[in-house]
Amino acid sequence: MTQVLALASLALILLAVAIDLWWGSALRLQQRKSMDHIDARLGSRAISEARPVVAPAVPVAQGLRQRMDEFLLEAALPAGRRIYVALVSPGVLLTVLAWWRIGSALAMPLIGGVYTAAMWLWLRRRAEQQRRQMVGQLPDFLDGMIRLTSVGNSLPMAFQSAAKSMSAPLRGVLDRTLLSMHAGVDLDQALATASRPYALEELSLLHSVLGVGIRVGGRADHILQRMSDFMRDHAHARSELHAITSETRMSAWVLGLLPLAVSALMMLVDPAFFSPMFTQPLGHKLFAIALGLEAGGAVLLYRQARSL
Repeated sequence: MTQVLALASLALILLAVAIDLWWGSALRLQQRKSMDHIDARLGSRAISEARPVVAPAVPVAQGLRQRMDEFLLEAALPAGRRIYVALVSPGVLLTVLAWWRIGSALAMPLIGGVYTAAMWLWLRRRAEQQRRQMVGQLPDFLDGMIRLTSVGNSLPMAFQSAAKSMSAPLRGVLDRTLLSMHAGVDLDQALATASRPYALEELSLLHSVLGVGIRVGGRADHILQRMSDFMRDHAHARSELHAITSETRMSAWVLGLLPLAVSALMMLVDPAFFSPMFTQPLGHKLFAIALGLEAGGAVLLYRQARSL
């Protein structure tokens, strides 16, 4: 029974990771279709050569480490061994404390799952805040490029000059783009590589437009002006939608995490209250049923929140 409960707790954590990956897969598929549509419309060999090169297959462990590093970068945290230790150490201490207080190893997966969910929620919140700040800075950055290109500067020169006037967090993406440009990479490819961890449609559209403007030519300032106006309108509409649906999304998070948080707190404060849950056969069954109901309820709440 102990192994079953441990596997059920691990399944909850893996389910949360799978939901996160599934959440991002739809956006990546939409961006890939948009890029393919642009390439098909242009029908130019130069544009086809500008398409990002597919990276060779990497080992699972290396790919997972790269995904975690990108997620930390997306959440405005430096990727490295110290940050991993700082994030994992409190969870290890809490699980050991739960084991010592309750006297059963079955409490460790529950406390670890609660801490993992709380940490994932905190990182997602930081990532969303950084995305909103970057989207809010993009129209001003495009306005600077428009002023520079309208007086005769090329797109790379306008990009480099306008990047110097921007602040964080968009400044970090622009600086990494400039470093790649100095290494000999084209502007659109450098921007695509630097903005990949953030998965922003606005940056994907910008690097596509820059690639077309550099290789095909035309009045890039007019296109950038339309992009700037569109991004402002889109950001305003997104803010209104976020405000309207914030109550429902917050309710889903509270209802999903409240049972786990309350159970973890009660186990740490009054271990004798939960001891039959880990020592009696009937308690083992009730604990397994509770985990199943929690997993099913989390999936239903997630689908309801995603449908908005």
